[in-house]
Amino acid sequence: MDSENYDFLIYRRGSETKEAKSIELKIPNEMTCEEFKIICIRMAHALGYHETVVRDSFGSIKDKNLKKDKKQLKLLFD
Repeated sequence: MDSENYDFLIYRRGSETKEAKSIELKIPNEMTCEEFKIICIRMAHALGYHETVVRDSFGSIKDKNLKKDKKQLKLLFD
C-alpha cells in the first residue's frame, strides 16, 4: 500500500491508563463523508464508548459491514 494514497486519523491518550495508548486509522484519500463518519464511529467504539452513546451522537448509519464485523468480533471473543 502506498502511504501517499492515505491519510491518518490518530488518537493518543494523554494520561496513564491500562487501555489503548494510541489508535491509528489509515484512511483512503478518496473517502466520502459518509465513509468518514463510519470511521469516526469505529474509532469511538475502539476508545470504549458504549454503542448506545455512539448511536445517539452520530445517528444511524448504513454500514454494509456491520453484520460481518459483528460475526468477526464474535469469533474473536468466543
